[in-house]
Amino acid sequence: MTTSRTPEIPLVTVAEPEPRYRPVMAWTVLLLLAVFMVLNFADRISLALAAQPLMRELHLSASQFGLISSSFYFLYSLSAVGVGFLATRHVPLKWLLFVMSLLWAATQLPVFFFAGGGVLLATRIGLGAAEGPATAVANSTAYSWFPKHRRGLPTAILTSGASLAKIVAAPLLTLLIVHVGWRSAFFALGLAGLVWCAVWLLAGRTGPFAVTPEAPDKEDRAARRRTFLKVARSRTFIVLLLATYPMYALISVVFSWFPSYLEAGLGFSTLTSGVLFGLPSIIGMVFMLGSGWLTDRLLARGVSARIAHGLVPTLSLAAGGVLLAVLPLAGSARYLAYVILVAGYCLTLVAQPIVYAAIGTAAAPSQRTSVLSLFIALQSTSGIIAPWATGALIDGAGNPVDGYNTAFVVIGILCAIGGVVAAFFVDAGRDSAHDAA
Repeated sequence: MTTSRTPEIPLVTVAEPEPRYRPVMAWTVLLLLAVFMVLNFADRISLALAAQPLMRELHLSASQFGLISSSFYFLYSLSAVGVGFLATRHVPLKWLLFVMSLLWAATQLPVFFFAGGGVLLATRIGLGAAEGPATAVANSTAYSWFPKHRRGLPTAILTSGASLAKIVAAPLLTLLIVHVGWRSAFFALGLAGLVWCAVWLLAGRTGPFAVTPEAPDKEDRAARRRTFLKVARSRTFIVLLLATYPMYALISVVFSWFPSYLEAGLGFSTLTSGVLFGLPSIIGMVFMLGSGWLTDRLLARGVSARIAHGLVPTLSLAAGGVLLAVLPLAGSARYLAYVILVAGYCLTLVAQPIVYAAIGTAAAPSQRTSVLSLFIALQSTSGIIAPWATGALIDGAGNPVDGYNTAFVVIGILCAIGGVVAAFFVDAGRDSAHDAA
């Protein structure tokens, strides 16, 4: 008897379609994220803008004010790492951004109603904890809307949030401080944060390039651990961290003390100091956007990551550090001192978005938020020391400008050394995690 057999149908593996880039929605979300980052940095600089009237009213010394400024970073790093790992484990990025912004608003309003040294200390600690994950989560959300070769410019735009805050928010907040009182600046920022929450709740979402992690089995967990540790232990990660550590110290000092340096150190008025505080950000934003565009173009043309993500940021960091180190040569010429400080600061800022792009690209897609969060958390610990140490230098100097100059010179020398050393050792392509599993 003959038995018929059903012919076997060959199995065909159907490849998943590539995610489609949707420019209109991508740039809409990016715009909301840019506003998010502006509010992020505006919340930080509010204390610096109000420093002089606040210190006079509450009878705070420079060291005490520096400690309050440094307290922002007490929980900043821990929350950056913790929330970064939450984002890797099924917590939607949309809701992380919403909760963070809501908490920012909640830390601003008590200062308006119950201002005091203890209230300032507590709210700055809370604000730092809520803002710690902001950069990594915002960048990861942006990356979910843009393919790999288009991420340099969005990263630069988000990193420019600090510059936009000083260009747009600083003069407006200074006007409020001068004409209404320094407490009004905190109330305005709390209200702005609540408005952003409402808009994001309606329009915010994750894009098609997001990687949704599946629950890993034991073997997957081991592979993920290997890929994570490959990046975190890599020469690129460690050297970039050491090189940009003083850069972040400079950022924390500028955000805490620059308006006071302009007013008490160089003799500008409160209103002029608020305007001058924003002007460097125009140059810094142009530098950062230009560097983001440049690195994208270099990578698109086949230039190695060794050059685009290595030499460009590290040499810029070294050049900025050299300018900061020669700041005392300006002497009593306050406009010359201002120009030197602004040029050095802006050159060091060029490194920031490129370094974040290098670390984010080296990481495996499913671990990008956690790797970026770890990098930024470790980098930002310099903020625990730098603002307080600057305050101590001001109190101990014969005149305020000498204290400020000493702080900027030390940071500049460290930036210059770090940039030169990093130029020899950084290679994000070599240290990528994509082949570690």
